[in-house]
Amino acid sequence: MSRTLLASSALWTQCLRMPSGPSRGVLRQLATSSSQLPEDFRLYPTFFTLQEQCILLRAALKKLDSMESGVFRRRRREYLRSNPPKATAGSVQDLFLPDEYYDFQEGHFDGVIKRYREMHVTSWPEDVPEVLPLLDRLQEIHPSEDTQTHILHLASDGEILPHVDNVEASGKWILGVSLGDERTLRLESATSGKCHEIPLPSGSVYIQKDAVRYEYRHSILGKPDAASHGRQRLSIMIRDRIASQQP
Repeated sequence: MSRTLLASSALWTQCLRMPSGPSRGVLRQLATSSSQLPEDFRLYPTFFTLQEQCILLRAALKKLDSMESGVFRRRRREYLRSNPPKATAGSVQDLFLPDEYYDFQEGHFDGVIKRYREMHVTSWPEDVPEVLPLLDRLQEIHPSEDTQTHILHLASDGEILPHVDNVEASGKWILGVSLGDERTLRLESATSGKCHEIPLPSGSVYIQKDAVRYEYRHSILGKPDAASHGRQRLSIMIRDRIASQQP
């Protein structure tokens, strides 16, 4: 399927559960179905190829790893000496190490995020120059150029609990690049209770803005049996600056 804009779909039924994620055939149907998701939500399900996903993930993990303590950096070096990485990744998941080699935080200060690593990004590793053209491509779809970038890495049992974004701390829109495990984004109206569950495959890009950010509770669901089925997920989040943050 081409990088067609998937703007919502009748197949994303209210609170629809798809544990194994949609097949290519389902995604093709979704691209041509009528819209039922909120108007301010857009999904591009196949924006990045596998090779491009690996480039983005390598760069993001390198940034996150660089901020961790020497203890975790040594653990990763020792693990990689015994388990050399493959020359070519067969899947994006091949680039993640087991959970215990990352310093995942148990809970966010506001209690919304569980088992995660995160950081704001102002520059990318110089030894991964291929990442910049890929990020530049995102400018074709996001609404403005004055932005901030944030990396969020969830452990295999990590999750983001339901929340509504703070108007005073956030801009009008946020874009998310999904890498790694396919998780489900749940959108639930804070007023009507209407609910949508949207699978986010690796390589997909979504944009939520305006009413979806401030009138819907959104969450990234954990896996029902994370110990045996959950895998790690990393998101590159780009959002517009609010007026008080602009230089």
